[in-house]
Amino acid sequence: MALAIFHIGTEIFNNRLLFPLLIPVNGSSIELDSCFSSPPITMNWIVTLDDVGSPIFGTCFIVHWISPDCESSPGDIIKLTPCLGCAAHTPLPFSKKRNADLTLCTLKVSLHYSLILPTINEQIRFNITEVASPLTWAHYNRWDIAPDFSPIDTIMTPVIPTTIESSAAAIFANSLLIPSTDSRYIFFTDGSLINLGTPNVSMGWSWMQIVPDAGFPNSIATYAHGVICDNPSSFRAEATTIYAILTIFPRDSEVTIYTDSQTAIDSLRSCSSFIYSNSQLYYKTTNFELWAIIERTILSKNLTVHPVKVKAHSGNYLNDFADSLANTAHTASSSILISRLDLAFAHDFVLTYDNDVVCESNLRHLLKQYYQTQLMRDLLHLTRFHFITFLLSSNIDYVVDWNLTWFTLKFESSHDASFTHDHALQLHTFKFKLFLNKLLTLKKLKRTRLDLYMDELTCHSCIDRIEDLVHLFMCKKRHLPMHQILQSYQNHLISKLQDAGKSANIDPAPFISKLTSLSCWSFSSTNWSSYALVRGCLPELFVDLFVNLSIPRNSAMKVVAAIHNNFIQKFRKRIWNPHSFDKSR
Repeated sequence: MALAIFHIGTEIFNNRLLFPLLIPVNGSSIELDSCFSSPPITMNWIVTLDDVGSPIFGTCFIVHWISPDCESSPGDIIKLTPCLGCAAHTPLPFSKKRNADLTLCTLKVSLHYSLILPTINEQIRFNITEVASPLTWAHYNRWDIAPDFSPIDTIMTPVIPTTIESSAAAIFANSLLIPSTDSRYIFFTDGSLINLGTPNVSMGWSWMQIVPDAGFPNSIATYAHGVICDNPSSFRAEATTIYAILTIFPRDSEVTIYTDSQTAIDSLRSCSSFIYSNSQLYYKTTNFELWAIIERTILSKNLTVHPVKVKAHSGNYLNDFADSLANTAHTASSSILISRLDLAFAHDFVLTYDNDVVCESNLRHLLKQYYQTQLMRDLLHLTRFHFITFLLSSNIDYVVDWNLTWFTLKFESSHDASFTHDHALQLHTFKFKLFLNKLLTLKKLKRTRLDLYMDELTCHSCIDRIEDLVHLFMCKKRHLPMHQILQSYQNHLISKLQDAGKSANIDPAPFISKLTSLSCWSFSSTNWSSYALVRGCLPELFVDLFVNLSIPRNSAMKVVAAIHNNFIQKFRKRIWNPHSFDKSR
């Protein structure tokens, strides 16, 4: 599909947006629709085919057509001809992608006085000299609709459904289903998830009804999009759009649903066979309450559902359009908010938490995660982890990534002839002792074995009597080797960032600069970030840098864990092993 934007002129319209009209072009009837734009300063063009400003997916061919007689003969029918040059004309040099004979006026005209012609590439030709309409300029002058670009609240007033039926009524009230004579319907659906892990997380959904050979542009009869709350995930967004379309169907209908989510297709097939709620998978899957509602809706309305897989981002126009609608649902004023959907239960027993949020996660995983969180809280309350509090108060660039920390602690390097399984076990034990501050330093030995370690004993490398974990790498005699292995750590990360930047064709210099600016690369008595690095509490930035260079997060975590293992091995060999006090001397 292509869109031609016709700029009409400014004399007759007085900042009014234009409603649709039908015009014949070379004997065919084609629709012109109103055009919306952002404020003129930004010079952005947003193309829409409805009166709420929802963007349409497609390619725009922008041309400048004028009507010389709009002032002198307002009673005549509208006739538009190509502009041959005006005060807004900007000549540009010839290029392979641009014809030098084109009139390039559209960069300087306002989009507020423009019409849109939805058409195909073959209809936009240079030999077309006139576009006519059965309507007159006087007819258009009766409209008095001024554009309003003031900020609007994109979140609608929450509707609190208490049953499946009332929730369905809320969706149906905002959705215009085109009735089918044979009770057969075709829909394209998609979901969208943005800002996961942040307070601004949002889930969007969209559907389009397809009615072939009925005169609709690209067979798109109607569409709807919206957002949903609680339990954010891309899978939940996909499931919500299926729920949204099933609620508007009349009874005994047959519907074909095209989606790019294989997981949604598998779950929908289980719901269509009415085995989902009674299967062992029910509490082992996510969004089980939502799928139970979908199953009950199919059963109560006697619907026949046929899910069809569409490959995502494969050039399928309808699927790409559905994806565009789902992405715009996060901010569009036309979005339908499905709020408190989880109160429309399909059965009597539900598990809620945190102010009546319904649990739709795998219960085993949820309980395991809950108890692990409790254990993590108790662990960080120990005195040996008080440095985390100091770290949070004094460093804004070093934020501990606990997922990365635990992954690195459990990560095991590959074995070979020089690094056997026994070596790997020793390194694994040393990592945990270092993390838990359980290494037997001289200070600990003096406290636990007074018979063997008298108070007069000092650090093996200097005369300091208090050899604790901090002194282990702050000792002036170990300053040089400690600096060398830290520099090796940094160089190893830089090398991997350079490789990632080369693969992604992205300049890694800004990311390397962020890495080297971290405070953890130098030791001092007040620098807790370096202490956290040695203990194994790794920063979020290590993984984020690789992710920004198009490396998958799991792969990035493996790279960082392998580099940190190499650092721990050097620390054990060059710092820990030589510290031992020789009792025979």
